[in-house]
Amino acid sequence: MKVAVTGVSGFIGKYVVAELAKHPIEIVSVTRLLSTYQPKFKKEKVVRLDFQKSTPDTLKMIGDPDVLIHLAWGGLPNYASSHHIEKELPMHQFFLQNLIKSGLKALVVAGTCFEYGMQYGPLNESLTPQPNNSYGIAKNSLREQLELSKESLEYALTWARLFYL
Repeated sequence: MKVAVTGVSGFIGKYVVAELAKHPIEIVSVTRLLSTYQPKFKKEKVVRLDFQKSTPDTLKMIGDPDVLIHLAWGGLPNYASSHHIEKELPMHQFFLQNLIKSGLKALVVAGTCFEYGMQYGPLNESLTPQPNNSYGIAKNSLREQLELSKESLEYALTWARLFYL
């Protein structure tokens, strides 16, 4: 099995890659800047990729993985910045749709607890999202768009909402 991971130089990404390295999995670490990430495991291949310049060949460029774990997202921790809606959202939509249309079969995307808004008490996946900051709005919009695209494109989507780490 081959798994590609974006956001490998981030807080969560480095732990995901380390966990994958414990298993018989081929790892493709995808990073925007090679200067910010060096491979740490023998079976890890590193690919430099600018999401904004994604093409129909991007899936092949990242090794045609069986699964993409998409952890990358810029502009954090400024959750209120319009950057999330104006820049990050369209960039990630373009990148992920391009991969799916090129044949990606399974996608895991890191969502956020901010999709629920600032609620108190227990939360669960059956609650209706009520994002109230730009980051939560952008992530929820990306999820909605990916869920809609499943009506016309065949791929497995796992939306993993992360809570305070």
